[in-house]
Amino acid sequence: MKNRKRFGLVPLAAAMSLAVIVAGCGGGGETPKSGTPAGQGSEPAQPNAKKLDISVSFFNIGLAFPNRDADEYLKKLESKFNVRFVDKVISYSDYKEKYQLWSASGELPDVFSHDIINTETYYSWIKQGIIRALPSDLSKYPNVEKVLNLDDTKSLRVDGKVYMIPRLTYRDYDTWAMERALIVRKDWMEKLNLKDPTTFEEYKAMLRAFAKNDPDGNGKDDTVGVTFRSATMIPAIAAGTFPNLLNASWVKEDGKYIPYFASPKMKDVAKQMRELFVEGAIDPDFAIMKTNDGIEKFGQGKVGAISMQATPNGLAKLNAAWKKYNKDVNFEDVVKVLPPSWKSDDGNWYRYTAVTFWSESYFSSKVDDEKMDRILQIYDYLLSDQFKIDKQYGIEGKDYRKEGDKYVITREKNDQGEYKTIGSLYPSFNLFGALAAWGQELEFVENEVNDIAYGAKLAKMSRDGLKERVASHKPVPTNFKVELLYTPAKAKLSAVNPTEDLIRVMLGKEDPAAMWDSTVKGYENKGLSQAIQEVNDEVQKQGLDK
Repeated sequence: MKNRKRFGLVPLAAAMSLAVIVAGCGGGGETPKSGTPAGQGSEPAQPNAKKLDISVSFFNIGLAFPNRDADEYLKKLESKFNVRFVDKVISYSDYKEKYQLWSASGELPDVFSHDIINTETYYSWIKQGIIRALPSDLSKYPNVEKVLNLDDTKSLRVDGKVYMIPRLTYRDYDTWAMERALIVRKDWMEKLNLKDPTTFEEYKAMLRAFAKNDPDGNGKDDTVGVTFRSATMIPAIAAGTFPNLLNASWVKEDGKYIPYFASPKMKDVAKQMRELFVEGAIDPDFAIMKTNDGIEKFGQGKVGAISMQATPNGLAKLNAAWKKYNKDVNFEDVVKVLPPSWKSDDGNWYRYTAVTFWSESYFSSKVDDEKMDRILQIYDYLLSDQFKIDKQYGIEGKDYRKEGDKYVITREKNDQGEYKTIGSLYPSFNLFGALAAWGQELEFVENEVNDIAYGAKLAKMSRDGLKERVASHKPVPTNFKVELLYTPAKAKLSAVNPTEDLIRVMLGKEDPAAMWDSTVKGYENKGLSQAIQEVNDEVQKQGLDK
């Protein structure tokens, strides 16, 4: 997953002082009664009688519609709600830039996925009418209403209005534990006589050996120590020195809360990350790689470790890349999952934790009330128990049948006699599967469906890892009330990119600690001290430290 930004309650008046970022257009109002389009008076109408085009942008949407006529699930949903889904393609690498451009030109899709809660962009878009509010009465959409009344989400209102639907990832804090991990070549470790590392020096020695000691035995200098799925995963390598790197959270030091990047501990992090890079432990191309490039590189068999998720889905993605280049070697036989970093000075391993969601669904202000009603009907279905069954089993009568409480899988098999995955049968699940919620807790259920989707051995590897981490690794000390808190200056810190700055320090030639110290001083121009003051004032005022 990407960087998590945290959220809070804020009166819109407080956001009015924010600088205008882009120009927008007017918003919609309340949703009319279902099936009564504007202009038809009280004449009853067929519910959803008018077919609507709904434009959508989502991170995986480029894979969703390769052949509309062959996707029976796409046809099912479009028929059920009398709509046609129109894709506006984004990727993890370009979504921020595209949304900025589309918002300025008035071309945002009807529905789009973004992670801007509590940022200047969010409040500017509300102020300018670029995004529209949901109806005040959501009782027609009970599953949507339920999501917006969870502990982590019920405070996400601006002047009493809701401007997005949080995309739930997990239902509890603990299940995030496998979102940061180091997946390593255990066969290389065995060949190089390396034990599981626990200290910085041991991690460095292992990663450097992967890069320098010819683990693939071809006599060439062509292997890499550690690479990364995305830039988000880079700081996790040094979390043993500073656990809050894992979830980019605010930390309490010397009696007050500060953003992790303002901590003096970051100087040690800068030194160690520079050392790892200079000594060849880190992929030399890491700074120019795009999201998922590291997965492909690992699959090519030239990488000793990758920093990424070790969830069932994460392992399955890595396995898919591996199979492209290694037909005769099973992925699960040559890898193991290690903690993302070394033990901390207090003797503990730490694990990733976060609030229950990452990213949000937004709705263009050009969406009128009739279309908003249709969109919310769709979201309510995508958040339903029935959709959870669809997501796991497919279409009843075609892919499965029910025998009492048991689901019997009847879906097609491939040439190897294995059941085809739901995603291969219905590519539209690249959109629908996570449009309203990631729902990743389903991955950790021990059942036949997950064995088919992720492979039985990999699913078990991830489940076992989750159990072990929850039992023996401490969650990163995080006050989620502070993470969810809004203040104007705290929102402006969204303009800071500590990971990008850390990369610059890693690549630099000057003293890394001094470079980081200079970096933090530069954050003062973006309101760092003011943000710290505002946050701590609110912590005291609201009693958020209890």
